[in-house]
Amino acid sequence: MRLQSLSRLLACSFALCCHAAVLAQNLPVPRYDEDVKPDADLPFPAAPNKANLLRFPTDWTSNEIYIDSASLVLANGVASYTLVVRSAGGAENVTFESLSCLGQRRVLAYGKRDGSWSPAHSSDWLPVRDARNNRYYFELWKDVFCQGDAVQGKREVIRDIKRGGRVSDYSTPSE
Repeated sequence: MRLQSLSRLLACSFALCCHAAVLAQNLPVPRYDEDVKPDADLPFPAAPNKANLLRFPTDWTSNEIYIDSASLVLANGVASYTLVVRSAGGAENVTFESLSCLGQRRVLAYGKRDGSWSPAHSSDWLPVRDARNNRYYFELWKDVFCQGDAVQGKREVIRDIKRGGRVSDYSTPSE
């Protein structure tokens, strides 16, 4: 009886391994030796200059969120920009990103210490979610870059970054 149970366990394990191997063949494997050009029409901007960084005020994180005003490209329902996220300890993450007014975002490149860019190996569009982690994407989408599915003008975007969103969007029920 024990031998029969062991045989069944081995047969099930073998079947699971075979099934996992078949599934694994369908997974995309990133190829880091390929020349990655996520968006040939949009050149990477200059490295962010502190004088051009606009702080996006938030009260839900200790990180400081900045948009480089010199890097803003607003066209065809998409906002492209350099994002700088600075931690309370002073560490910075610099990315060049695009945010679609259809509620999607993608990273095009990562900033390096020498001011150059490293293209993102995957520049797939990801949905923007209203989640505590990285909530600034949702706020930038809803309150800064987009009005419906159209991108705002540069003057309005800069104004709304400084305000932390459009004031009119935060009406109270008593109004």
